[in-house]
Amino acid sequence: MRNIFRFLVIAAVSVSSVVACGDKDDPVTNGNTDSPDTPTPVSTKPSKEIQQASNFALNTLYTYYLWNQEIYNDLEKLDPETCLDPKTVVHDIRYHANGKEVDHWTLLTDDMKAMTSSVEGLGLSYGYSLEAGRISNKEGVYFLIVDYVVKGGPADKGKLKRGDLIMTIDGSEITSSNINNVYNSEKITLGVAHLTADGYLGAVEYDVTLSAEDIWEDPVLVDTTYDVGGKTVGYLVYNSFDLNTLGTLPGIFRKFKEKGVQELILDLRYNGGGFVTTECELASLIAPYANVAAKDIFQTEVYNSILTEAWKESEDFNTYFDTKFEYKNENYDISEDISDANLDLKKIYCIVTSSSASASEGLIVGLTPYVDITVIGQQTYGKYCAGYMLSPKNVFSNSTNVDISKIGNWGIYVMVSKFADKYGNNRAMPDGIPVDIEVQDNALDGFQFGDENETMLRAALSAAGKVYTKAPIEGRRSGLETVRLEHGAPRGMLIKTDIPDIPLR
Repeated sequence: MRNIFRFLVIAAVSVSSVVACGDKDDPVTNGNTDSPDTPTPVSTKPSKEIQQASNFALNTLYTYYLWNQEIYNDLEKLDPETCLDPKTVVHDIRYHANGKEVDHWTLLTDDMKAMTSSVEGLGLSYGYSLEAGRISNKEGVYFLIVDYVVKGGPADKGKLKRGDLIMTIDGSEITSSNINNVYNSEKITLGVAHLTADGYLGAVEYDVTLSAEDIWEDPVLVDTTYDVGGKTVGYLVYNSFDLNTLGTLPGIFRKFKEKGVQELILDLRYNGGGFVTTECELASLIAPYANVAAKDIFQTEVYNSILTEAWKESEDFNTYFDTKFEYKNENYDISEDISDANLDLKKIYCIVTSSSASASEGLIVGLTPYVDITVIGQQTYGKYCAGYMLSPKNVFSNSTNVDISKIGNWGIYVMVSKFADKYGNNRAMPDGIPVDIEVQDNALDGFQFGDENETMLRAALSAAGKVYTKAPIEGRRSGLETVRLEHGAPRGMLIKTDIPDIPLR
């Protein structure tokens, strides 16, 4: 291997770390990390910006990447003097084992600003989440199902709701050429339909025109309680461990506590991740108070040899339960004392699907030694590693040999560690957390979130002891082939704060 490491500058950093996930097998996903949208290079000599971007990616993977030793020989492909397309190279060399791609998430981007906004739940949005389905008797034609709408967003204002079917986009049938317009546009008209009485796709009944807005998508869809045989059971539909909810979750749990909640149904079916600080706060709101007050270990992390050596004397690789949480930077000033909001729970029910990933899995993993957890739904995604989201200024902050202004808006999301519970166990490895009670998500069952008859909530309430006198609705999705349609930069980023510096070499 040539001495390409003459370009390396391992600098001190203070950055955020992330865990993300996306649907591995989604053929129509927007923001799919498996298919980077990179133009075909036409030059045989990289530009100055591409050279710097390659240098940045090379530094980052060499120093931070969890599997840096496994891909060491492939790093030569990021030689700044010859690499024309570093985004594709990073995608191609991320870790494989036995012919299988292990790392689905590491991503080099030339639009760090968009990635950051997506992580924080900000930016232009219609405020909905959709699934795509193929119409069986119309080749190449899709329909869309509304999974949920965000409170106060354009879709909510347009009176779209869970279970609505979308048959047209701007008056045209939905195909692979226009399907991503449901996210990648600023104004759109959707033709809305519903299932017929005998379960077929109906004709368009009316149009809804939406204009995208620069909004924060509140991930709390429902928080309520139920009486189950004299026992008060709380219910929280939570779609992202984002920073703003660091300040709102304690208030929800105080209400739960006032109502005497004894068990909790935590609905993470669409939750792909979020900030570690928020994940730990939620865990500390749920866990037995004695463990929280004692600041027992919630999670532990394993890093590559470079980071382990750099931090072994000064850093603690554990994350602990706590009663105080804060996050402060130029955009946030959040400080919460949750000691009066902890529910001191011994039993919870977690609703999950293959879209439940990263921090959602980490929460279940970390709580398992302390709380009896019944997992309901479908096996989770299998995102057992954490990452950093780095910009060139993070990596080259102390370098005099790199002109950061020449790297533009590049950034990287790179896997750096594996998380586990206090005993070193991780139920999410290697393919996700298996369920105790299997039940399919069914946006077409005719019920909204919070309705006791909604398919997955019904299963959870039944597990908690509720007795239903009528059989559940079944078969409404028979023959419908659906797949999650994602939007934005890597979904479900789990962001850690106060990452220690790496000494110069």
